[in-house]
Amino acid sequence: MISGHRKEKLLNYECGWIRAAIKNILSDLKSEKGFVKGYSGMASGADLWFCEICKELNMPYAACIPFEEQRETMETEDRLLRDELIGSASEVLNVRNRYMVENYDAAIIAWDGNKGGTHNCFQQLVESKKDFWWVNPVKKTVVKC
Repeated sequence: MISGHRKEKLLNYECGWIRAAIKNILSDLKSEKGFVKGYSGMASGADLWFCEICKELNMPYAACIPFEEQRETMETEDRLLRDELIGSASEVLNVRNRYMVENYDAAIIAWDGNKGGTHNCFQQLVESKKDFWWVNPVKKTVVKC
């Protein structure tokens, strides 16, 4: 699963590096596990990048839509991309972060360390005591936790 900041917050960082870090983790997981299915909350930024990378790597992913009006919170370009990615998803679920945290085997979090929705998911990941990778765009580090 992925949890990460929305596009507008990530524009302060090197987005190409973040995408590459996510792709490297997914590639390694696919090689290690064989079959990997992704879960994404479908927000702009890290969530949609994750889905694009899943498509590039021929990996199925579930579009986990947290609320019906989510699409309306996005710029037109991101809405169109989201619609396309939902159309390519292997499954569409109306669920929130808690569902993803409870049902994943491994997670990626693209988080700069500040409070907010991604911080909440980070706390849930720590409490779950399951493996996850922290992609830190501030320090440009990837740490397996």
